[in-house]
Amino acid sequence: MYTRRMLGLDDADRIVDAIVAHCRKEKGLPISVAVVDYRGDLIKFVKMDGASWNTVRMAQVKAYSAAKFRRDTSVVGDWMAGNKIQLSDWTDPNVTSLGGGVCIWDEEASPRYVLGAAAVSGFPDPAVDEAYARVGIAAMR
Repeated sequence: MYTRRMLGLDDADRIVDAIVAHCRKEKGLPISVAVVDYRGDLIKFVKMDGASWNTVRMAQVKAYSAAKFRRDTSVVGDWMAGNKIQLSDWTDPNVTSLGGGVCIWDEEASPRYVLGAAAVSGFPDPAVDEAYARVGIAAMR
């Protein structure tokens, strides 16, 4: 029999609340935040007042992609290039290699596995989106 720890709504609440609080504290741009489970299914999504229309879909796609690829989206492009794979090869319109999606790992499992992912969209630099996602993941632990 298999057992697997899973992300739940309480986990997603902590992640999203920490990211939004951090954004407000830093007086950052309005953002959208998505948290998905290990299958890439959406658990929670928040769009801050004033967030750009394109952040809505991008946050969700970044989180989905991180969970599906089992790697942070900031490294997906290099990983695919190294394997001579293109995004279109996946025949999935919901994948992206744009940074900002971060895997949430079960570090207690052996071997470790992906519990899900968190993603942020809204900053011109995807590295900032990723840093904000990591703030939320740290708050979950």
